[in-house]
Amino acid sequence: MYTADNFKKADEDTFTLKISPDRDFKILQLTDLHLGFGLFSKKRDQLALKAVSAIVKKTKPDLIAITGDSVFPFFPKAGTLNNKRQAQIFIRFMDQFRIPYAMVFGNHDCEMFSRYNKEKMAELFASGKYSIFTKGRPEIYGVGNYFLNLTDEQGRVLLPLVFLDSNMYGENGWFYSGFDCIHEDQADWCMDRLLSLRQEDPDVKAMAFFHIPVAEFKEAYEKMRLGDKSVTYMHGNIGEVNDHFGIPGNEGTFFRKAVENGVIKWMFCGHDHLNTLSLTYKGIRLTYGMSIDCLGYNGISKSYIQRGGTLITRKIDGRVDIKMIPLTRTVSTRVRGKSKNQQY
Repeated sequence: MYTADNFKKADEDTFTLKISPDRDFKILQLTDLHLGFGLFSKKRDQLALKAVSAIVKKTKPDLIAITGDSVFPFFPKAGTLNNKRQAQIFIRFMDQFRIPYAMVFGNHDCEMFSRYNKEKMAELFASGKYSIFTKGRPEIYGVGNYFLNLTDEQGRVLLPLVFLDSNMYGENGWFYSGFDCIHEDQADWCMDRLLSLRQEDPDVKAMAFFHIPVAEFKEAYEKMRLGDKSVTYMHGNIGEVNDHFGIPGNEGTFFRKAVENGVIKWMFCGHDHLNTLSLTYKGIRLTYGMSIDCLGYNGISKSYIQRGGTLITRKIDGRVDIKMIPLTRTVSTRVRGKSKNQQY
């Protein structure tokens, strides 16, 4: 677990991190690293690790937020089911940057037949020297539901960061049962905590980080395609075949409750490796992080437009800037129709 004078664990599901009032605070979102560390994945792992190193070096973040699928214990791709070993190597790799990193589970970190379940993997994820992670409350669904509150010197919460387990698959626990969602008790726990923070500061605004996109992301995209002015395009594109969104089979209530609650203004996810879209819908900015994955899809190691990180900057005055950090110098701005590339 990360240790520093400006950091502490307040309770079983809350951390606080004091930040400087004199400079911007930078969060680098990384997602879908899909590290295999097995018989079949050595070359592609090296591509992914090199990409992460380049992006961290370029952005120099104060905090790294990893939104799931850090490792990939899927034998046909990685050549191993040993997610324990994968996680150990991953943690050593992240610790070398000497930058605190917080994370959530994706749907692949603990695949069926992999060696460690979420409970055991959570212990490994929390063991890193610079890791910020906790299992969270055992009575709440999922593993790894917690708050990391950015505070000022007096302890006033400036920006709550909510990390949520968006879980894995449907009823039979396997890919073909569809994707799960953030469950209702998770949403209620989160909203109750946010209401408490709003009582302390009526103007508080929060960010949420999770793996699987909320169903409303697709809803908002389809409305935008039809010219609905309630949706604002911010950046990026949908690169998955047939404009695919890997949304839950059951919609869930998290987004609706967040709109009603009014504190969460930004949501960041991963999961769909070729999607980089960011848009604002019902007062919440929904953003796909640029992915790292070189292993998950056939041919993805040769793709490049979607690969990179997402830099989230909290300005001194409280404003938030979100920017794609492509690994290459070219990033697609296609939303529909023919691709149009923009040089950075």
